[in-house]
Amino acid sequence: MRYNSPITQLSIVAVTLVLTTVARRLVQGYILQETPEQLNLGYNRETVTSVVVFVSSFLGIFIVNLVESRFIFLFYTLTNVIYASSFIVLYRNHSSTFEHAANIIDAFGYSISRVATLVIVLAYPGEKWKARALAVFLILEYLSAAVGDLIAVNHSDSESRRYSGAIIFLCISCVAPFAALFIAPSHNIVRNDGVYLLTPSTSLKNEITETLRIFANRYMLLLIPYMLVYPMLFGATFIQLPDRRLMVLFDFGKVLVILLGQMLDIKWARRRIRGIVGLTVVSVVFLASFGTVAASQYFHYDFSGLEQLPSLEQQKEFRIKQIIAQGYPIISAAAFFAGMASGLIELYGYWLMGTLTNDLKSSARFVGTYHSTMALGGFIGFQMAEHHTNKNKPMTTALFVGTALTLVSFALAFLVVRRITETNDWSLAKIGGQSTEDIPMEPENNRSLVDISDIKYQNKAMEAYAM
Repeated sequence: MRYNSPITQLSIVAVTLVLTTVARRLVQGYILQETPEQLNLGYNRETVTSVVVFVSSFLGIFIVNLVESRFIFLFYTLTNVIYASSFIVLYRNHSSTFEHAANIIDAFGYSISRVATLVIVLAYPGEKWKARALAVFLILEYLSAAVGDLIAVNHSDSESRRYSGAIIFLCISCVAPFAALFIAPSHNIVRNDGVYLLTPSTSLKNEITETLRIFANRYMLLLIPYMLVYPMLFGATFIQLPDRRLMVLFDFGKVLVILLGQMLDIKWARRRIRGIVGLTVVSVVFLASFGTVAASQYFHYDFSGLEQLPSLEQQKEFRIKQIIAQGYPIISAAAFFAGMASGLIELYGYWLMGTLTNDLKSSARFVGTYHSTMALGGFIGFQMAEHHTNKNKPMTTALFVGTALTLVSFALAFLVVRRITETNDWSLAKIGGQSTEDIPMEPENNRSLVDISDIKYQNKAMEAYAM
């Protein structure tokens, strides 16, 4: 394989992520499974992380377009080393202050690198490989989280064993920066057909201007509810998983995104039809998730003895134990479908971003907006759950209202899906307000527009079409 080929560079990015994100998700639950004596990690990670991800993802729009991806991943690997080091401090000094600060720093590096990763995954492969490439990179995260939860469930080791695990994690993290150094600049990437990726020069002023233009784009405005509403609903209701085994089911549900990736990429129908069917699948799985979550909330549980407990925290723990003991099958189904819906919605959203443009800079603006908007939705949802007046009762109103709004967001996304064309060039023309109704969808020689889209994207449309 050539060093500057898309598959080689995607492989190097994947190795870098395995040494950072995957390694962290594998051991994090195990290392923090039990806190050492005199240690308290009880602070709201969801709120802090959501704010950091929202800010850093939006900043990632500018950083990804102004800084080489090699340096972005190098920065992330270094923040991951800091986070891995915090575990050593955690166990040696029994102080969580550094761990809290390192978590924030690492969340910043992770969010920017995730924007860069998704931009690369959307821009480097050909159009007929985008969904599957997205699915592979998302599964790296999902599957590692699932395996990490399994490790935490089945290994309740002593503090010294978990400290050894923290040392191993730090050693692995220290290798990651060397892998990041092999990531090539985007303008050096050449596909097998000799086509270079387009990476026009830009400036901070231009990036600010172009980013603001996103919010004047009618198609992007139609997708804002899709980006915002489900994470908000998820944060408010769907994350109420009281047992780590349920988290394993949730994570394995996410892994099934590979099936949607196959369906969106394999050319069994035109890309618009595949997009419509894909949105239908996402909607059906989401409704299944809603049904199982609603059923778990309306299941009749016996909470006899709850009133005798003096504190609200004790009542909450008692409720969780009774729910697990009495309604575990329905809660397991709810966890699995919630994970599956979450993964499918995320993958489909990024794939839809990929149908709008092949341009690296535009992809960064779309992905950064999507990622930061999802974080904002999650933050709002977390705050709704945090300020829920009765902690012992589920947020049924939020569940039904959020479900209705999510379905509305799917309907608005459909207005974008129905404008999908066989190649991003026609999509870009339509987004720019140009009419393409007179352009035939297939060349006369039956050569697929998808196959020649990259050539046409580099202003060689007339040459390719005349071949």
